[in-house]
Amino acid sequence: MYLKKLELINYRNYSKVNLDFGKDTILIIGNNGNGKTNLLESIHYLSTGKSHRTYTQDEIIKWGSKQSWIRAIVGSDGVSPVNHLIEIEMRKDNETRIKVDKTTRRKKTDFVSILPTVIFSPDDLKIIKDGPSERRNFLDSLLEKIDSSYYRQRLQYQKILAQRNSLIKSADKSAGSKIDREINLTLEAWDSNLVKYGSSVIKKRYELLDEIRPEFKDYMENFFKGVSADIFYVFSWNRKNMPDSFENESSGNYQDVEIQDEDNSVVGSMERNLEEVFYRKLRENIDKDMQYKITTIGPHRDDFVILLNGKNLRFFGSQGQQRVASICLRLCELDILKEKIKEDPVLLLDDVFSELDIERKKMLVKAVKNKFQTFITATNMSYLDKLDMEFGSKLLVMDNGITPLDL
Repeated sequence: MYLKKLELINYRNYSKVNLDFGKDTILIIGNNGNGKTNLLESIHYLSTGKSHRTYTQDEIIKWGSKQSWIRAIVGSDGVSPVNHLIEIEMRKDNETRIKVDKTTRRKKTDFVSILPTVIFSPDDLKIIKDGPSERRNFLDSLLEKIDSSYYRQRLQYQKILAQRNSLIKSADKSAGSKIDREINLTLEAWDSNLVKYGSSVIKKRYELLDEIRPEFKDYMENFFKGVSADIFYVFSWNRKNMPDSFENESSGNYQDVEIQDEDNSVVGSMERNLEEVFYRKLRENIDKDMQYKITTIGPHRDDFVILLNGKNLRFFGSQGQQRVASICLRLCELDILKEKIKEDPVLLLDDVFSELDIERKKMLVKAVKNKFQTFITATNMSYLDKLDMEFGSKLLVMDNGITPLDL
């Protein structure tokens, strides 16, 4: 699938835009602040049903307007071409109306798989530099694209977690950090369901990261010759014990560290023992939960760690190394999407080349060239001329409009 036509009405700074695309590389040129990223955001919204920049839909609607529309034709060519019309109407207060081929879809999950996209943006640096929630969001967003049941499982977990937290917060503060028998019995009931759905979330995240791991290592070690890279999942009950440096780990096997309990005993088969360990950790941390009035154990507090030469990249890596690591994660996302959904994703490169030196620009181009329909934003073409890239079309973004340029 690829994007053939795009119409925007009252979207961000655009009053009305109509564009046609081919299945090739599209260059979007313009000064900063003119709306290049807004165009890529609208394409990403078609794919995911949400913005990668804001949680508030009102920000997407053009100032002074009550509604915004995205209309698009996505499809495939060949012997039996397929086309779909996607229409999204966004209203104030996060109200959204969606139609696919003139049929109303009540849930975003009913249409998000039609046009898979992967977006590279400067904000991806947050995955590496910011807190664990950014890294969990990366895994969750990818899982939602490849597993239709994952969103519902995670939503159910969040609902149970909210109920458990509400019970904890309602406990009598005069009881201090200790827990009385009645509350303990109620918590046991919530904990069983929390473990049931939470273990499924953990297992899918863990397996996804394990699948990504070999490719991620290859990409990193290709970008940085002569270094050793690794990536692994960290359970919530292990986070406080994770060292910043793994240089002196006797086994050198980070997968062993992943599945160790606090007493350094190996948990063993995740399939067999994850629920048991999760439940035990919940029960062991009840007094702590009562003290802080929140659930401190579970997938909502899990993380993953990237290592470069045995050191945690988040703390010891340069910004250039962290930038490349975020790009390698997106390259892995491209590969696994293509493998799992049997479709070529649309690639969105938002001012990514400006953040890299010329050698790594060329390496990124080589990794994606001529493989996907690709949208690239840039402020000028000075460095693009050196990258051996061919463009099917060029667009100039200026004065709240988009104009085709001659090739």
